Amino acid sequence: MLYTEALDYLYSLANYERIPIGAYTPETLNLDRMRNVLARLGNPQERYRTVHVAGTKGKGSTCALMASCLKQLGLKVGLYTSPHLSSFRERIQVNGELIAPEAVGVLAQKIKEAAEEVPGLTTFEAATAMGFLHFSRQDVDWAVIEVGLGGRLDATNVITPQAAIITSISYDHQHILGNTLSEIAAEKAGIIKPGVPVISQAQPAAAMAVIERVAQERGAPLTVIGRHWRWTPGPFSLVKQSFEIKKVSLIRSKEKPFVNDLEGWYEIALLGKHQIENAATVIATVDVIRDALLATGAHDFGARAVRDGLRLATWPGRFEILRADPPLIADGAHNLDSANKLAATLAEVFPGRRWTFIFGTLRDKDAEGMIKALNPRATRWIFSQQSDSPRAVPAEQLLAIAAQADISRAVAFPDLAGALDVAIKGDEPVCIFGSVAFVGEARVKWARLTGAEALPACD
Repeated sequence: MLYTEALDYLYSLANYERIPIGAYTPETLNLDRMRNVLARLGNPQERYRTVHVAGTKGKGSTCALMASCLKQLGLKVGLYTSPHLSSFRERIQVNGELIAPEAVGVLAQKIKEAAEEVPGLTTFEAATAMGFLHFSRQDVDWAVIEVGLGGRLDATNVITPQAAIITSISYDHQHILGNTLSEIAAEKAGIIKPGVPVISQAQPAAAMAVIERVAQERGAPLTVIGRHWRWTPGPFSLVKQSFEIKKVSLIRSKEKPFVNDLEGWYEIALLGKHQIENAATVIATVDVIRDALLATGAHDFGARAVRDGLRLATWPGRFEILRADPPLIADGAHNLDSANKLAATLAEVFPGRRWTFIFGTLRDKDAEGMIKALNPRATRWIFSQQSDSPRAVPAEQLLAIAAQADISRAVAFPDLAGALDVAIKGDEPVCIFGSVAFVGEARVKWARLTGAEALPACD
């Protein structure tokens, strides 16, 4: 297949990123389909070691940080994430290189042939199988695998990883995952395998109780950031931030100190306190799986390689500063929790500044909550929408939502390129947010307007 034909095939399948699932059913999410397809492909996911990452927010950033660290340890590393900003190729990477268009075509043909006797395969299932097969063909040592939705019934949950990571849990996809944090956490904890170490970020009490229970039931050693590893923020700038991290040990004392070689000061290029939490999670994970890393050829093991990995990691579209003066920020925040984190990061990095917000989101998101979270920092709102998504909330509807919240400094501009052009002509700082795809489209349009570097053009 050609690349375009491969995308046509993938998007001809049931695509729950464009048409949302009503609820979990065997027809919508079924691990048997993945197992059958992968068996026909020779179970490529069993030919390398993996780290599996679930959570509501921070999954992608944590995966990018983890993959960068493993690469700096001298390993060949696959990275599978979703959704993409602008190109499908972003989802499948090896040592930071996006999968080639030609490889997408070849692998899509393989998936199509394997799926002939597996009815109901979804776009995400096919893409996941493609990622697993690509990593096998590239002979990676490790792969970092991001859950697409939930965890328990996610297509990625056919692997037995060396470690499972659970990032920040908050409210999202409630119509599928449940209306309480306990229910949502139970779905995320579905990636916990018997005896496999689990590393969790700090969680609300209800979510943590579920993770602790499932880990205990499955004999999975649990490490918790804030409990077993603690970090302290340090100086930051527009291009990096620093933090110190220490491992908590029962045997540490003045008379008998315990020092872990991964303790100390680190720098990351991703801004916001939540990114320090993500980086700390990666450090804790590296500590937990160090024996497995050494067994697969990791060299120069220790803080230097991990420091370099964290320092060099990038993850576009996450508090990304596209322009420094006046600031233009692109952030994929798309639920209330991430909107609050965006507001906190804006206040920290740009104290006292007020913003023009370009906002577009999807129908199943808390649009009103996100608008209210950022409105104290707004001078005006420009509501827009992703150009080709049936799930996108129309710009005029967002304007009506704002009006109901007594927000009058707002306009609707359905054409995103036009909205961006209007916003950047002034001297006010601008922040674009609302969904990963919306931000991805905005980045490409920004590049066309200014000649700035961007990811590959939208597929």
